[in-house]
Amino acid sequence: MNDMIDWSTIHQAYVYGFSYRKFLILKKFIPNTKLKRVAKLSEIPVQSVIVVWGMAPLTGFEEKHCTLVRVEDGFLRSIGLGAALTQPVSWVFDDCGMYFNTQQVSRLEKVLNGSLWSRELLTRAAQIQTDLIQNKLSKYNLLNVQVDFPDISDRKKILVIGQVEGDASLEYGSPAIKKNIELLETVYKANSQDYILYRPHPDVVSGWRTDSLAYDRANLLCNKISAEGNILDWIEWADEIHVMTSLTGFEALIRGKKVYCYGLPFYSGWGLTQDYLASPREKRTLTLLELIAGTLIVYPRYRSISKKNTCGQMQVEDAIKELSTMQPKDESFLIRCLKPFLRRD
Repeated sequence: MNDMIDWSTIHQAYVYGFSYRKFLILKKFIPNTKLKRVAKLSEIPVQSVIVVWGMAPLTGFEEKHCTLVRVEDGFLRSIGLGAALTQPVSWVFDDCGMYFNTQQVSRLEKVLNGSLWSRELLTRAAQIQTDLIQNKLSKYNLLNVQVDFPDISDRKKILVIGQVEGDASLEYGSPAIKKNIELLETVYKANSQDYILYRPHPDVVSGWRTDSLAYDRANLLCNKISAEGNILDWIEWADEIHVMTSLTGFEALIRGKKVYCYGLPFYSGWGLTQDYLASPREKRTLTLLELIAGTLIVYPRYRSISKKNTCGQMQVEDAIKELSTMQPKDESFLIRCLKPFLRRD
C-alpha cells in the first residue's frame, strides 16, 4: 500500500546513528536484512540503503544516491518510558521523511492522503479503537496511580499537555509555539474563564528530561498542575485536550474528545482537530477510523517482546494483546543509578 518499503527485497542495509542497544533491537524488527552498523557516512557505498535513527543529520548524504530510511518509536510503544530503556513493540520506518517533520512529506502522510480504505481495514480499525479503550492502552502505559479528579460542573474542563522542550517533534513540527509556557499562555488567553489543568510530560516528571517551565508563572495560567494518575483517565475527565504536537492528542481523538492543536502533529489537518495553524500541504478529509487504520495498522512495524513468543513479527492486534497482559513496574535500581548518565538536558 502506497509503496511502503518491502524489507524482504532488501538484502543489506547500513545503520547510522544507532546506539548498540538500538542496533540489536533493529535486528529484531528487520531480521532478514543483513545490517552493518557504521560510525561514518563515508563508510557507506553509493546506492545503498541507510537506516538512521530519528532526525540525525546526514551531511553529504545527497551525493551518495542512497535510499534513506529514518526510524523512530511507534505510537503504541511499551510498558514504561523509552527513556528508561524499556523494550519497544513498535517502531516506524519512514523512507520519505518522518511523521513529526512537517517540513517534508512523510510516508505516513502519503498513506493517509492516498489510501483507498477497504472495508476489512476499517473494520480492523474499529476493533482496534475498541480494544485500546477497553484495555486502557497508550504509548507508554505507566503505573496507574489513583487520584482525585477535580469535580468541575460549571465550567469547561481543559487539559493542556506539556512536552519535552527541544524534542524533535517540536523542532520540526511546531513552528509557532515551542515552549510549554507559551502553550499555557495561548490557551489561557482564549479560555481564562474555564478550568485549565496542565499535565507535564512523564519524561520531565521522572527526571529523564529537563523543562524550562517557570512554575510560578504557570500557576497563574492554570487552575492545577498535576503529574499524577493515568493520562487516559485525565483524557476521559477533560472536555477538551490542547496540545502542541503531543501524541496525547491522537489518543484523545481515539476516545472521542475535542482536540486543539497549536503545532502540526501528524493527526492534524485532516478535519478531525481544531487547528491553530494551517497545514503546509493540502490534505484530504479523513474519518477517525481511516486515521487509525493508516497510523496504527499500515505505517508501523510490530515485534513481540514476550519471551513466550518466538514468532517475532506481529500485527497491531497482537501488540495490543501482548501489552494488555503486561504490568507496569517501578524503575529498577540499575536504571535509577544510570539515570544521571542517560538523561538528556
